[in-house]
Amino acid sequence: MSFEPTDAEVQSFHDHGYLVLPCRFGADDVRRMRDEADRILELCINSSLANQRKSGRLNIIQRPGGPQVVRRIQPIIDLSLPLHQFSHDPRLLDPLRHLLGGEVALMEEKITYKEPLPTPVQGLPCEEDMDDRFVVHSDWAYYKDQGYPKGLISTAVCLDDCTEASGPLRVWPGSHLVHREHERTPFGRQVLPHLLDLHGGEDVLAPAGSMILWHAMLVHSSRPNVSGRPRRLMIYSHYLADAGLGFDARNGPLRLAESPWEWRYQRLKDAGAFQDVFHAPQFPEG
Repeated sequence: MSFEPTDAEVQSFHDHGYLVLPCRFGADDVRRMRDEADRILELCINSSLANQRKSGRLNIIQRPGGPQVVRRIQPIIDLSLPLHQFSHDPRLLDPLRHLLGGEVALMEEKITYKEPLPTPVQGLPCEEDMDDRFVVHSDWAYYKDQGYPKGLISTAVCLDDCTEASGPLRVWPGSHLVHREHERTPFGRQVLPHLLDLHGGEDVLAPAGSMILWHAMLVHSSRPNVSGRPRRLMIYSHYLADAGLGFDARNGPLRLAESPWEWRYQRLKDAGAFQDVFHAPQFPEG
């Protein structure tokens, strides 16, 4: 079975720089991905506590007077066989092969959680930040430093409904046609304010199981998640394999740096010297 996009979808992607493919993954697949997201969250936080150092994979903030919020865990597929298998799924790869015009290679992968923790995790270092927003930027502003091509595409599988309250992906349609210079801010690289209306953009709303694809040069952001629930996106980024950029150049060093600490955590558990104290919060459906 082919999962190639229609001609209209291809044209929409080229015109606007992004594409929404609703409900490509069914409820069982989404449930498996959510379970893996919970397991990875537990591993990264408990490993951090056992080793008395925050995992380099884990991006977590403390909101002043509010909850701790997990923003992102990256990289992840070396921690999860199911999420590794999903990275080879034709539902994911067929649209990319068609849009990029050839075989594709995985550049990086991550889960953006935007997940509030109802109970604080004591002893876990967190940077203080006002909220879990992502500033107005294009991915290529980062990727160009490693020599990746402009035509790179990221694909987000929605593990939760993306609603106005959940801080969904926000895009500037057509902005992928011209690269805009960025400035460094405390919150990451951001498009220079005089080059774009930073308060513009359009929210991308989609139900769980949908896929959102966007061009590496598309300007995007997200507002804070005020829903009280996680807004998890399983994101895979690909480029044409014949670019010859090697394997796992972007995330490989971090995997190697964190693996010894994760194995130490497992050995401490096996020896009875550490017991897991964090369990992923469960949120009601709907």
